[in-house]
Amino acid sequence: MFIKFATLFVIFNLCSLATAGNQGDLYGYDIGSSSSTERIHAATRCVHVHPQHSVDLNQIMGLWYGSEIIIHSQDTPGEYEYDSCVIIHLTDVTQQVLNSNRNINNNNHNYNYGHNNRNNQNNYGRISTTPQYLERVDYEQERQRQLQRTKYLRLVWSERDSNLEYTFNYTLDRPGVWSNIGDQRGSLATLNTYTQFSGMVQVVKAVNDHLVLTFCGNDVKSTIYTVVLTRNPLGLSNDELRSIRSMLSRRGLFVENIRKVCNGAASRGGGLFTLSLLSLVLLLFASGWGRRQ
Repeated sequence: MFIKFATLFVIFNLCSLATAGNQGDLYGYDIGSSSSTERIHAATRCVHVHPQHSVDLNQIMGLWYGSEIIIHSQDTPGEYEYDSCVIIHLTDVTQQVLNSNRNINNNNHNYNYGHNNRNNQNNYGRISTTPQYLERVDYEQERQRQLQRTKYLRLVWSERDSNLEYTFNYTLDRPGVWSNIGDQRGSLATLNTYTQFSGMVQVVKAVNDHLVLTFCGNDVKSTIYTVVLTRNPLGLSNDELRSIRSMLSRRGLFVENIRKVCNGAASRGGGLFTLSLLSLVLLLFASGWGRRQ
């Protein structure tokens, strides 16, 4: 009963917040008046962000609160306060994805079993040692090794009364580079104004109390932006934020277009309570997704 009441309370409060920009601004990060040349340079620089080589993925799972979003593909300086809070939830979904793929493969195997069995009857007792056969065996063994090194995670982005769900894969060799697979899901993805993200997320920094993720789309017109996250609902200190911006700047990214999030929600009376309830709603959404798999 309390959970139902808390959920309704959060939705009511979020819907009543004054908006500092439209949904396209908050989620799509429209690049607006940026020049084509500037966008091309930004897309090129995105490849050289130098993600963190050693990332403990188990340590970064769970809830993170947004501090600010830095738009790299806009050369117009400015700092904007958004009357909303970004909360991100990370979950390892490797087993769910593997189980889903295994079910699909089993169905395909059953469908093709009769045809393959008839072909194999003529070759019973013979093992091919042709170069082509050995190449196929080597390829399959390498493919299996690659599958064992590949992991999957889900990122749920929640803001106001909307959510967006990404699925990424990464390899144990490069845990700081996540490539998105499939389309995004969630209430935001159903809007006509939403453009599906296709690209990668680079883990620029991952420490105990904060996480820095850079989103980079494959399309040259896509916005490149960094989300600065923390475990603390009150956000990071100004010194910590300046240090992160300096790090991004040294890596060739424009860092003068900043969108502050969560600060206003946490500073208002009852803001922490509202933020905690929003976290509860996000956890309920994430757990519900796991049961659907």
